[in-house]
Amino acid sequence: MWCIKEIIKASVCSFCETVHEYESLEISEFLEGVRNFLREEDLEDCLATCSENITYDIKNIDNICDDIMYLLNKKKFEFNDISKCCEKAFRKTLYVDNTINVEAFVDNITTELKKK
Repeated sequence: MWCIKEIIKASVCSFCETVHEYESLEISEFLEGVRNFLREEDLEDCLATCSENITYDIKNIDNICDDIMYLLNKKKFEFNDISKCCEKAFRKTLYVDNTINVEAFVDNITTELKKK
């Protein structure tokens, strides 16, 4: 089980890697990446590495998590719920918002996690 900050960081890592590095829009690759990043011991280092060539302030994730923690108060998520939220956010970012912008993805994943 994972907390919201870990989920957002892992999903941003996977989004950056899948969409920007591999230039793929495959949901299965993205979700596999999320699963793998959630297992990483140094997620902070992964986040810095995955986002280094992308215009996005990764410190924003901490601010977002601090703002919504009062809503989710240390709630832990299982991978099945994480996967559903990530898939919805990924699809919304790419196919509804029509963007590969990391900030838009973070907004979408945050919205999905708040619904849980």
